[in-house]
Amino acid sequence: MNPTHDRIRLITRADDAGSARTADRAILETVEHGIVRNVSLMAVGPSIAHAAELLAGRKDVCFGIHATLNAEWSGVRWGPVSPARNVPSLAEPDSGFFKPSPQAFLQHPPAIEEVLTELQAQLDRVRGLGFEIGYADTHMVFEWAMPQIEEPFDRWCEREGIRSYKRYSRQLPQAASADSEELQRRDPVAALVARLENATPGQYLIVGHPGGDDAEMRLLGSPDYPSVRVVADRIAERLLFTHADVLACCERLGILPIRYDEALPL
Repeated sequence: MNPTHDRIRLITRADDAGSARTADRAILETVEHGIVRNVSLMAVGPSIAHAAELLAGRKDVCFGIHATLNAEWSGVRWGPVSPARNVPSLAEPDSGFFKPSPQAFLQHPPAIEEVLTELQAQLDRVRGLGFEIGYADTHMVFEWAMPQIEEPFDRWCEREGIRSYKRYSRQLPQAASADSEELQRRDPVAALVARLENATPGQYLIVGHPGGDDAEMRLLGSPDYPSVRVVADRIAERLLFTHADVLACCERLGILPIRYDEALPL
């Protein structure tokens, strides 16, 4: 086996546990039969208690809080863990749900103290369900639309003794071949294998949203991202972590899937 500095160390992360029971089961599959070592939890999701039943007792996974301030789907909405009256800049006044996209924050920036109040409520919820939390990341990377939260977010992570994902976010490079984008559309598994084969030794991150095809998963969709595409993408992302070709590639190249608490900061 190659020494650590001569091999690829791969932070493998499955997002959106708690968003749907189908997603929870698919994520469990990627842990038990695949290469996932990190699971990000949506405290606001409708199935977060189900995710806890399936996953919370596991010691082979590093769990993270998937800090959520948006509700992007048309058929399934969620809102803050905090009472909406305590975080009015985050919730829609008529529904009490989150706004669909971080883009809304560009014109109406939420109050930083309300964001931190909600992040703490989400963290407290998943800890209360039995999860040991090792890191925090952000749903829809909401900080792109409010960069003023970045420093408070990192300080909050430090206070809570968890790692901020931003220090470990070197993405696995795309393959250099001219047809890599076409391969990604046609065969995502083959595209991932090509990326792994072309990567130089180092530490990288890959993120997926494992799922399946059933009535619950087909509720996830929006006018810009219809459910048929959501389902297809989430099945493909499950296979990225479990397909025999990916597992064989990792074995052949000595690629080491790692947890955030095993990762080196960039």
